[in-house]
Amino acid sequence: MKFPIQLITILLFLSCAAQAQDAGPERRFEAGLVAGFNLSQVNGDLLYGFNKIGLNVGGRVDAILAERWRISLEMLFTQQGSSRDKLDDPASSFDKIRLNFVEAPVMVHFQDWKIQASAGVSYGRLINYEIISSTGEDATEQIPLREDLFSVVLGGTFFFDEHFGLNILWSKWINNLRISDPNEPIPLPSQESGKFIGQNVTIRGIYMF
Repeated sequence: MKFPIQLITILLFLSCAAQAQDAGPERRFEAGLVAGFNLSQVNGDLLYGFNKIGLNVGGRVDAILAERWRISLEMLFTQQGSSRDKLDDPASSFDKIRLNFVEAPVMVHFQDWKIQASAGVSYGRLINYEIISSTGEDATEQIPLREDLFSVVLGGTFFFDEHFGLNILWSKWINNLRISDPNEPIPLPSQESGKFIGQNVTIRGIYMF
């Protein structure tokens, strides 16, 4: 699926979310926008550190369950992957891994005062990707990846007022994104594992309508 189609999907989601809000103090749904960046790494490529910077933008709809509890659904465009640092292991076969996803996190939130604690899971669909080898060659065709991604997500938000907040998240993939060759020998501890399990630190701004 091409990126413009995914962008249209996100815009439609935001439009529906805005119309879904109830008016008045007893409203049960709220909508918002999120925008920020991911700091990413991929375990299994022998590149260490959260060196890959990518976008994390989209919309959010909250269902208010109680005074302090709510559940949310987001529709996001996210960029993840890894990038070589000068101190990384020279044995790594990779220079850069660029991954573009559409993600739909489902989160449970508990809020006390201006602080909101969050936990949940996310489903991601890989739109496209690019893998550059340590020699600078395009290795995308040689390393097939799965299209479906599942992640666990933890984080928190500090709200400056009823609309604006600073959101920080940590997430880790549950499944291996790389399609491994069953004929490959079992790697040694110092070798690439044949698995891609990513981690992200996300820093975003939130605006709730």
